[in-house]
Amino acid sequence: MFSATLGELTGVAGRRSVRGVLLPSLVFCCLALLVVATGRGSAHDALHAWRQGSWESKVLVVAGFALALVCVAAALGNAQTALIRLAEGYWSPPVRRTLGRLGRGHHRHLVRRADDASTHDRYPPRTRPDDIMPTRLGNALKAAELYPRLRYGIDAALVWPRLHPLLPDTFLTVLGAARTGLTALLASAFLSVVLAVGGAGYLWAVHAPTPLFLLCLWGGGLAAWACYRGALLRAVVYGQHLRVAFDLYRGHLLEAVGRPVGDGDERAHWERLCLFWHRGILPHHVAAPDRPAPPSPDTPPDPAAQARPGFSPSISHLMAAAFVAAGLAGALTGAG
Repeated sequence: MFSATLGELTGVAGRRSVRGVLLPSLVFCCLALLVVATGRGSAHDALHAWRQGSWESKVLVVAGFALALVCVAAALGNAQTALIRLAEGYWSPPVRRTLGRLGRGHHRHLVRRADDASTHDRYPPRTRPDDIMPTRLGNALKAAELYPRLRYGIDAALVWPRLHPLLPDTFLTVLGAARTGLTALLASAFLSVVLAVGGAGYLWAVHAPTPLFLLCLWGGGLAAWACYRGALLRAVVYGQHLRVAFDLYRGHLLEAVGRPVGDGDERAHWERLCLFWHRGILPHHVAAPDRPAPPSPDTPPDPAAQARPGFSPSISHLMAAAFVAAGLAGALTGAG
């Protein structure tokens, strides 16, 4: 779920929202209107009916189109994270146990056959087969997620929300543009599938001409495939930008928490910080030394431990012995 935890928030207004949400929604609504208009006749008949209609009907049609555009754009904007997770391969348990298992097996086979140079930015390392995702887009983002952990010992899901506010504006602009391109292509692929299935179903229900039915079905499917292929390239570019963010700006976060780069083992610093952010264990925490366990009642006594300790004379004992020796020496001298 790298996309959900690492995806930066894009602006609601401006070029990002126009490119990522409004433009795909506008194209979808125009094509859907064209399908509905030509379902019961030709495009010429629909244009003639529009010209002959009253201004009240024209206002209603324009208002309905604008309302539909707003609804589609709002729904698409709220579903961006869900679309990325769906494209990555985070599916429900029934689908994960069937299609997900087949997809993982297929991509594991591709990783085993390919060399490391051609898969290092598109797949997780072959030494971590359990991290293989069932889709190509999911594997590209998973490879970017594992990069900081394998290189620096950084848990990206924990560190990215803290690192993102420290990134410079120029880098955030590039990173946001890469993610907007990814989400826009995924949204276009999803809307193309909806148009192909929904439009073909509508044309079949109204008994439209077969060429028009096939054009809607296969044209929408081809557009969805082309958009998804473009999203794969955008995912690789987005993953490269995320790697650069950790390579160049991770030191800013260490300095912000009072642990500058070069102060000891950097990997150990990151592991302790991630442990603190995840479980609340302080970075300077040192485990208490283990105390010797009390002897078990069934343990036989140690003869050395039961030996009587040796006599250790005190100062008073030494002084008494000195007086006694001096008295004996004086008695012997006087007798002589």
